Amino acid sequence: MPSSKRNRVVPTSKVHKNRKELVRRLAANAQDAAEKFSYIWVFEVENTRNNFLKQVRTEFSDSRIMMGRNKVLMVGLGQTVETEVVPGVSALSPHVKGEVGLLFTDREPAEVEDYFADSLDQDFARSGTTATREVRIPAGEMHTQYGVDGGEDDPLPVQIEPTLRKLGIPTRLVKGKVTLEERPDESMDDEEGYLVCREGDTLDSRQTSILKILGVRMSEFKVGLRAVFDKSTSSVRQIGAMDVDEADTS
Repeated sequence: MPSSKRNRVVPTSKVHKNRKELVRRLAANAQDAAEKFSYIWVFEVENTRNNFLKQVRTEFSDSRIMMGRNKVLMVGLGQTVETEVVPGVSALSPHVKGEVGLLFTDREPAEVEDYFADSLDQDFARSGTTATREVRIPAGEMHTQYGVDGGEDDPLPVQIEPTLRKLGIPTRLVKGKVTLEERPDESMDDEEGYLVCREGDTLDSRQTSILKILGVRMSEFKVGLRAVFDKSTSSVRQIGAMDVDEADTS
């Protein structure tokens, strides 16, 4: 007798999320936060990295940060004077464009601006990133001498040498040390050493792997403040220069 099809176990990986419910929840959360907090900041992020965003969330644990579909966030806040949840908040709409998020907080504006003015973290570049400087490996013993905090002039571990050769770098072990060979190579030009990238190059996955091994960080994570809504005055103050007629890319 065939087994019943009614009592099947459905893997959780095949359970589809209720998108409409998620949209409603995001809009409702934005509405609740707007009613609770005194200020709403619109911020933009460059080279978004989850670990850095977690740092910001930890620092503002007494506040609330939301990122999602811009139109959904503005539906929660109110896109027009008739639908806005608190008076004047619909004026934020022109600033909620592109890759942005909302920070709901009771902290004074000066404190928020000071924090983000000093907030800059560097990370390893991903494929497609533009190189910010030239990186050339000099011939001889190889070191992590390209910007690793506390690690300048540390020799590369022996275990990494096969990986470097697979990435196309002419290396070999000399007396237990990873060494760049002094021989002609397609990536060795008239100048001394192995050229990894030039300033302005669009980095590929091979180059980013080499840069990570060398400790070169070319990607900057920065949060820029665009505008702030003050509930006490029902007004929006623009922080950075922005074209409010910019097409919505959300």
